[in-house]
Amino acid sequence: MWALLGLGLALAGDLPPGDPARGALLEGLAGCQACHTSEGGAPLAGGYRIETPHGDFYSPNITLDPTTGLGDWTERDFVRAMRRGRAEGQHLYPAFPYGSYTAMTDQDLADLWAWMRSVPPTPQSSRPHELERFRWRGALAFWKLLELDRGPRRPLDDAQLDRGRYLVDAVGHCGECHTPRNGLGGLRDRLAMAGTDDPPEPAPDIRPATLGWSARDWEDFLADGMTPEGDVVGGEMGRVIRQGTARLSAADRAAIARWMREGVE
Repeated sequence: MWALLGLGLALAGDLPPGDPARGALLEGLAGCQACHTSEGGAPLAGGYRIETPHGDFYSPNITLDPTTGLGDWTERDFVRAMRRGRAEGQHLYPAFPYGSYTAMTDQDLADLWAWMRSVPPTPQSSRPHELERFRWRGALAFWKLLELDRGPRRPLDDAQLDRGRYLVDAVGHCGECHTPRNGLGGLRDRLAMAGTDDPPEPAPDIRPATLGWSARDWEDFLADGMTPEGDVVGGEMGRVIRQGTARLSAADRAAIARWMREGVE
């Protein structure tokens, strides 16, 4: 089962001190504002529509507003949501990609939590989801038993490859969009990064045998969104570049590039 059991990671315990400035860099790659901010809305106030084959999800208000947001959440509540996919006694729908976030380090979670506490609270009620399937949250307990096999992975001997894997698989959760899913919505790991046609927009096959990009191609793309063919990416991936990878250090972009070339099969 979960690899995160027994590895000394915070589940209900305290995180180390967090750095909001570092958290601001992490949130861009993690997609916090991208998914929890509606067009023209206040940061993290929710209302962003997430289309899926099972219906439409609307991201909740995760500002620290005491009435409509997470104002009464503690650090432990935040860790529980990120590591167990649970909040306020309920299972969270995996439209929130906690399956990937379970592998985030204690320090990165601490920095994210510190950044979230720096965002001004906004009073805005969360919009109900419009689901066609899987409306009963209780069934998610069984879904987790069948499909949630995430958590920390054993470190690789190569530090750069290990960093690239972590940024791609955990913080960036790239496979959540680029990996096909089975009928229950679980990731088909044997087809990691093979692309999908699922809404909100198609995600291409980005395996190295398909793209054939060089390390420089990847690093340039992650910095400015331009492909080797001269096209500039838009849509959801454009937001990932602008708010996420373009703000990373050159060393982190190089680590991602290497993992996408050497680590993805």
